[in-house]
Amino acid sequence: MEVAVMDHTNIKTRSFGCYEKEYVDSLNQLYSENAELPGFRWFLDTAYAWAFGEQDRKREVVLLGTMIPEEIVIAAGAKPRWLIGGSLGTAAWSDDLVPRDADPVSRSILGYLHRPGAAPGPEALYIVPLVNDSMRKIAYELKSQGRKLCLIDVPPDRKDRYAEEKYARQMKELCAAVSRHTGTRVTKNTAVSAMRRVSAARTALQKFLEQSRGRAELISDAARLLVHNSYYLADSIDEWTRRVEALSRELAGRALCQNRKTGSPPAVLLAGSPVRFPNYKVPFLVRDAGLAVADCVDEAALKPCISYKRSSLRGSRDQLIQMIAAKWFRHDASSANIRNDVMFEMVERIAKQGSVEGVVWHVLKGQMEYDFELDRIEPMLSGYGIPVFRLETDYQYQDVEQLRIRLEAFSEMLEQNRYRRVARVS
Repeated sequence: MEVAVMDHTNIKTRSFGCYEKEYVDSLNQLYSENAELPGFRWFLDTAYAWAFGEQDRKREVVLLGTMIPEEIVIAAGAKPRWLIGGSLGTAAWSDDLVPRDADPVSRSILGYLHRPGAAPGPEALYIVPLVNDSMRKIAYELKSQGRKLCLIDVPPDRKDRYAEEKYARQMKELCAAVSRHTGTRVTKNTAVSAMRRVSAARTALQKFLEQSRGRAELISDAARLLVHNSYYLADSIDEWTRRVEALSRELAGRALCQNRKTGSPPAVLLAGSPVRFPNYKVPFLVRDAGLAVADCVDEAALKPCISYKRSSLRGSRDQLIQMIAAKWFRHDASSANIRNDVMFEMVERIAKQGSVEGVVWHVLKGQMEYDFELDRIEPMLSGYGIPVFRLETDYQYQDVEQLRIRLEAFSEMLEQNRYRRVARVS
């Protein structure tokens, strides 16, 4: 359902609380930056509807985080509802439930689960990937409330010869759990249908990201990020796919009439802890500092690369589940990994392409696993002559001015590096 929330006067904040105001402020800023792009309106409405609209909570299946293969959930007749964090307002609702220094993503997810009148119903099935201690604590909290859980213990050591087999076995158990919950039997046909629908969505997203990269005159970097994030907010995956394809066509038409801007700002890679709507403090700061986000690398960054060719959609139902598990396991860049080689290799591939001049490494307080990865990634980037700016923050906004000053200094350094390269060539 499309919810009209925008007009030329922007949303009126009225007497909104912290939660509502956070969403409205981000939506208004995105709208003002992309007001001349009609196709983007649907994605703003989708984000608004997810936060404030009515949810269908009958036999709901709730996915905590982005590390669960949604094609298995869809094949079992469920409509996934993701809780992925991103809100300072919902994080505040968990103050009495978690330690002060818990990471903001986990706090935000747990807080949303206690949002008055909006939490998933008592019949919901929660799928919880046990990727860190915070997720284990959330699972315990849900279990103590009598919630129905399906726990996925993601193998942390990818060099374990049995790790992929363990993961595949859990995906079959996930398939059975969702099927029991929905009362829908997973068959080869439902699995193939789900795989095709998800592949179409990821293909549409990949084309959109490639087409809009470095074209801030067509669509802002933060808007590109919202299109990606809205995959987890949309009510229908098929409608979302059609809207992304339509937006790509609109951008292609605008590109024919609008020349690419010269003198573009330094391009950076935004990597590390995930940036989730509505807390777009980081991408807005990067823009204000005179930088352009060329790519993002986080735990969900490789999802557009997971697709299934028509020729591979053969075999039994169990063989298809095995294929889904293998694809996901090999592309997983989540914090569950002891050594996040998938993230490392993706950052190195972008560095080799020479499409970025710097890296903004985003670390949410409490997510130390990304600092461990930075210890490996920073020397690698140094070999390509790419400087790194480590940006540690949380969902609060008190540090905005301090971060802006530091980012502006980083931006000036990248500009100076440009001039030096030009001087050497000339």
